[in-house]
Amino acid sequence: MSRLLDTALVTMVLAASVGYALYSLGPKTLRRWLRTALADLAARAPAALHLGRVERRLREAAGGSGACGGCGSCASTADAAGADDAGGVEARAEDARGGAGKEIRIPAASIGKRRIN
Repeated sequence: MSRLLDTALVTMVLAASVGYALYSLGPKTLRRWLRTALADLAARAPAALHLGRVERRLREAAGGSGACGGCGSCASTADAAGADDAGGVEARAEDARGGAGKEIRIPAASIGKRRIN
């Protein structure tokens, strides 16, 4: 029984580690998708677990309410400063949401080896 428990615990820790690595190093769209999926899971949880606040915070973070997805106060100052130029506010709002088209992609062939002199 102890061997089975040990294997299960190691498997859970490894799965959590891989999940954290994907979340941290993955694209922003994956982060938003995971937040939305976790919010849906928290919404389906029994009321006895009291996950309503967690679900609300995950929905706010997934929705991209502010420029960083946090409180929302930093996006309002950036929007007010860039309201003069045409389309500036919409472009900043798209950047704040972390669209997949805004990610930087560098071809591997263009990356050279570092030379130490």
